Amino acid sequence: MSTATFVSTWFVVCVTLCSVLACKDGVNIKVNNVENCAGVDGIITLTDNTAVTLLDDCSLSLEGCLKTKSFSTATGTVKVFKNGKQLFKKPIDLCAKGSKIPFIGEFLPGGVCPQSENEICADPNRKIQMERFKKMIGIMKGSMAVELELDHDTGKSCIKIEVEVSK
Repeated sequence: MSTATFVSTWFVVCVTLCSVLACKDGVNIKVNNVENCAGVDGIITLTDNTAVTLLDDCSLSLEGCLKTKSFSTATGTVKVFKNGKQLFKKPIDLCAKGSKIPFIGEFLPGGVCPQSENEICADPNRKIQMERFKKMIGIMKGSMAVELELDHDTGKSCIKIEVEVSK
């Protein structure tokens, strides 16, 4: 269950960000900022050492930890920005759709909610395959930001990750 919570949170960040991070020779990805924009009272927060690494075999490796407080609901929005302009804003319900979303389903066949208070750390040796997104890398070069805002029955979560994609 603890791995599931980590993966579920990272999925929301990665489902948009990972479509950006596709393997291709010479592509560099630098994480510039990870922000818990809901502050210390956030229901889901990431540690300062959070990192996403694109590996040569077209997979992602995650590092860092997240802390969760108890919650039974998780609805909100995911926004993606490129070079400061919003590309899209999409509603998300992690509790309703979590196990049906690619990557989450393999880790959480029973779903995302409810969750209890926990601290979960990623295993950097576990890889998430991203081959199906490699054709998108050309259009994603530049400054990218992904912002996840969630309302829970117990409070709010907000996570923003800013990266630079270059060749």
